[in-house]
Amino acid sequence: MSYKKRKRYRKGAVSSIFSGTYSEFIGSKPLPKTICKRPVVFLFGQSGVGKTKVAEHICRHKHIMYSKQDLLTAMAVRIMTRNWPVEMISSRNLIIEVPCFIDKRPQILELLIGLVVERLDMGLKTIILDAEDFGSVHDILVSIPAEKRATIVLRLPEGRGRYRYAAHHCRNRGIPLKYARELATMEPWDYDLFFEALDGYAKALQFDSQ
Repeated sequence: MSYKKRKRYRKGAVSSIFSGTYSEFIGSKPLPKTICKRPVVFLFGQSGVGKTKVAEHICRHKHIMYSKQDLLTAMAVRIMTRNWPVEMISSRNLIIEVPCFIDKRPQILELLIGLVVERLDMGLKTIILDAEDFGSVHDILVSIPAEKRATIVLRLPEGRGRYRYAAHHCRNRGIPLKYARELATMEPWDYDLFFEALDGYAKALQFDSQ
C-alpha cells in the first residue's frame, strides 16, 4: 500500500498533503516523516472514514481526545475562567474534533485558533479532525504556517481496494473468499456496515457448522 501525495506547486517543497484509506495509515508501514514531525495535523473525511483511528495511530504515545461536545464544554470553561483545562495546554498529544458551523461563531473560532497556536509555540502536537463542513476547519488551517502543518484526506476504499480489504478480513475470520466479493459490492458501503455484514456471515457459518 502506498500514500498518495499531492505535489506542491513550489519546486523543491516537501509534500504536506496525503490521501488514502485509514488502513494505509495505520498499517505496519512507517508514516511519512512530514506527518510525524509537523506539530499540527489536519484530518479530513466523511463520517466513519476512520479519522479518529488514524489520529490515535499518529500519536502513538499517550494522548488526550476531545470530542465535539467535550470541546464545547472546554470552551465554555475557557470563556468563564479565561483558562483552558490544564491538560489541553500541556498534553504532549491533543486530538480535537471540531464542531460544525464553528466558523459562524467568531469568538469560539478565535479561541480555538488561539489554543492551537499556543500549543504550536510550545512544540506540542495537535491533531484536528474535520467538522465535515470544511469551512470551520479551513479557518484554523490557514492560521497555521504551511511549514508547521500536514493534511490527511481520508476516503473509503473503492473497487479492487475494497475487495482486498474485504478479503483480508475474511481470511482473518476464516470466512470463504466468495463472501468477500459480496462484501465488496454491497451498497451503501462504510466500515460500520461492512463489519456488521461480516459478523453476520461469521455467525451464519458458525451456526451451519454446528
